[in-house]
Amino acid sequence: MWNLRLTLMLVGVLRASLLAGVQSQKLISPNSVVSPGEVLQFTCTTPSPTHTSVDFSLYKTGTLIKKQTAETTTTFTLTVDESHQGQYTCDYSYNRSTSSRSNSINITVVNLQQPKISFSAADGWSHGGPEGPEMIRGYGFSIICAIIPQYPGGSFHLGFSGSSITRTQSAVNHSAVFLFPEADFDHQGNYSCTYEVSVSSRTFTSTPTEPLLLTVKASLAPYIGIGVTAGLILILVLVSIYFGKTQKRRKCQRDKKNERNSQRAKNTYDFPQAEIERDDRDAYENMEAIFNQKDDSEDSDNDYINVNVLVSEQRSDADDDYTNADAEEQRSAMDNDCEDAEIYANCLE
Repeated sequence: MWNLRLTLMLVGVLRASLLAGVQSQKLISPNSVVSPGEVLQFTCTTPSPTHTSVDFSLYKTGTLIKKQTAETTTTFTLTVDESHQGQYTCDYSYNRSTSSRSNSINITVVNLQQPKISFSAADGWSHGGPEGPEMIRGYGFSIICAIIPQYPGGSFHLGFSGSSITRTQSAVNHSAVFLFPEADFDHQGNYSCTYEVSVSSRTFTSTPTEPLLLTVKASLAPYIGIGVTAGLILILVLVSIYFGKTQKRRKCQRDKKNERNSQRAKNTYDFPQAEIERDDRDAYENMEAIFNQKDDSEDSDNDYINVNVLVSEQRSDADDDYTNADAEEQRSAMDNDCEDAEIYANCLE
């Protein structure tokens, strides 16, 4: 630990038996700059040997902070903290007489704050892991060191657990950016920042930051390419299957519709035509029977009866034929419906 010995020179003459006219005291030491934890020593000495014990007092900014008894000289020791910054003087006293104060020495306490460390990378190439940032190999990243403004200038040092080499950059606006163009497995490890600054010809260094653990992982580019290709192939296969089934379904529906229309047209032509021919044939036979009845007058009554009977029978036959034709048409329609059902089932397959 760095010790600073400061000498406060008291110049005076003992009056009466011991103190005879006290002159002004002098402090022989430059202004000092220290940091917390250092040991600071002040030495106070009388102008000449006293050969007797006197009381020495140490003051900070006019306030008594310590007293010691010694002959001729004494040393005050302080372990520095922030409260010790200020102006120091001393004096001595004997038998209720006190010397004048020494001139002052100014103590400056430099207490550097701990810097902050952070990580930065392009979006998508890093993410926060359970212990620290995780970086994709082959992509750039940055580590930023920053500190609360206290003193102008200074520099930052970036330490790495995997190497004894330390990077250094001057502070710009109380921060520095350390660039790494391409992450590799060699960059995996713990990083820490320290800040260094010169004050009154002394160099002070801050405590290091908490370690930042960086993990470097293999690139995902090959796996992404394979995944994209497989996805495109799967989409093409699904589209092809869907298109094929759609075309098959439409074709089956068209065939079914055409066959149904054809069957209806056939039924419409066959059944009415046959009925018309039967009606014409029956009418011709009836007319022939009537003409024969007129020629055979003597059998007119019987023929009339026969004609009526024949007409009734013919009407009955016509009704039976129409009924049979209607039943035949219904059976044909049922057959067509069955065939349509089979065709639709095949289309769904």
